[in-house]
Amino acid sequence: MNSQTHIIMGAALFGKPMPRVAWAAAAGGLVPDLPMFVIIGALRTSGHSFHEIFREIYWEHWWQIANGLGHSFWIWGGLAAISGALICRQRNVQGHMLADRAGNAPLAFAFSASALLHSFIDFLCHRDDAHMHLWPFTEWRFRSPVSYWDNRYYGEWFGLFEAAVGVLLVVILFRRYRSWLLRFALLVVLALYVAVPTFWIFSLGS
Repeated sequence: MNSQTHIIMGAALFGKPMPRVAWAAAAGGLVPDLPMFVIIGALRTSGHSFHEIFREIYWEHWWQIANGLGHSFWIWGGLAAISGALICRQRNVQGHMLADRAGNAPLAFAFSASALLHSFIDFLCHRDDAHMHLWPFTEWRFRSPVSYWDNRYYGEWFGLFEAAVGVLLVVILFRRYRSWLLRFALLVVLALYVAVPTFWIFSLGS
């Protein structure tokens, strides 16, 4: 699934009750892909073409380990469990948590739960480029029958489904929050559903 969908999905599911939690959830939706973006940036700076990066270098073992760490069930599941346990301890006697006394636990939970959701969704929709979600204990990969991008494995249909989900989530978040900064970010995300496919078509010539 594309990064922008992970971002808004995390914000929609884990971003309540206030905008700062939504920002934490959005960051968590992005962070599993950060190793990839950093590597791409470094390789592009070194003069490698996108075609060389994604047709050749991407498949090297060191990059696959970076992807596995970014999408680690161990890391994000552990952080979500710890922060969730802290939230339970911080609940007041009425059974609900006071936002101004909750500390950073809700932010940590929104961040890690969103990253874990990102990792799980990628677990379900990556085929030949499946990640090693359980590394370093095993290099096993689940090669899903569905790919979010490969048309040989329903990529076109999944792309339409993802775009529809993305537009719906943008509408929900736009109505939920009044922050104009957040609303502007949502409009940027909406534009990415056209910009990202266009970029890859021209960059990789596919």
